[in-house]
Amino acid sequence: MIAPYRFTPRARLLDFMRQAGQPHLINLAAGIPSVDCVPTAEIQKAFAKALTEESDRALGYQTPDGDYELRAILAERFSRRGINVSAEDMVTTTGCTQALHGMIRLLVMQGDVVACEEPAYYATLEVLGDTGVAVLPVPVKNLHGCDLDLVETIFLRHRPKLLVLCSTLSNPSGATIPNSNRLAILEICRRTGTRILEDDIYGELTETDNLRPLRSFDDGSTVSYVTSFSKTVSAGIRVGVCIPGGNTDAFALLKSQQDMHSSTLCEIGFRKYLQESDFDEHLRRVKQFNRCRREIASGVIEQHFPPGTKIWRPEGGFMLWVEVGVELEDVYRRCLAQNVAFGRGSAFYTQPGDGARAMRLNCSRPPLDRLVAGIEILGKILAATT
Repeated sequence: MIAPYRFTPRARLLDFMRQAGQPHLINLAAGIPSVDCVPTAEIQKAFAKALTEESDRALGYQTPDGDYELRAILAERFSRRGINVSAEDMVTTTGCTQALHGMIRLLVMQGDVVACEEPAYYATLEVLGDTGVAVLPVPVKNLHGCDLDLVETIFLRHRPKLLVLCSTLSNPSGATIPNSNRLAILEICRRTGTRILEDDIYGELTETDNLRPLRSFDDGSTVSYVTSFSKTVSAGIRVGVCIPGGNTDAFALLKSQQDMHSSTLCEIGFRKYLQESDFDEHLRRVKQFNRCRREIASGVIEQHFPPGTKIWRPEGGFMLWVEVGVELEDVYRRCLAQNVAFGRGSAFYTQPGDGARAMRLNCSRPPLDRLVAGIEILGKILAATT
């Protein structure tokens, strides 16, 4: 039976981000969208307007809560997805990572039991491990997420204080929890007194119709919500948002102690972008781009990877979770020697040996010819290993 345990993080965000900056590398590892998905011209116009129309505000200090008008626009956008909040209910952040880190620090302390899907985003695992919590891993069963019967059994037994969950296009598995299962998970957590920290950074990249965030089924008493626009608009703008749910002031205080406030220029520039561009049309184009890239990558994998390879095929996003028949540490080193990097599955687990035969592949970031070449190189090395 699954039980909580302390662990030491096995991967570091610092290493992944440094690798992302190496221009010679065919980087299938980093969770970064293609530059072709960034609306560069619209962003240039928006930032020019920010500097000409609101230069004093854009270049000065602001409240730790973030640009009020931006928060009001985001509140209206969230309402269309069923999340009923006001500008006062949210705090802007420097990307989703700051929001995740801040909420984990705010909600739990050393020794608390924290449930987390497995595999899970390595930066989330890094924060949990460094915080000293006892992690309760909840295995992702398939592309619909975790086994609900298992969740109920282990939650009733161990009563975790927090559940950290990437509800849509979970990183790295690509699992998306159906609406009915979201309601069931919410009810389990209400019964066990478990707070949910919903990471919805990929929520607007889903191709599943009528999917609602977990937070839309709750008034904030059980679900805290974080997201950003790093995967949909631009990672470099670093605009994220946190809806803490009942402890907004406490989160704002924690954030102000870290950085006083996020970049005022970026927030006002991003607000101008949302006001003057068709963000929904942009999302439609990005989803089409991602779908095409996933299909191309899947085809190359099927052609060049060994028999028995399993591809998890998500309904959206730009990454693939792939399971093969061999352990990948040596394969990883041999790929790096040929300037190809992939996300080792072991980075997304807390126990040594877990995920050793799985990988996460970014289908978006490399140019198309380098994407195909990188997967072909990986397939040749795998074929020589089996």
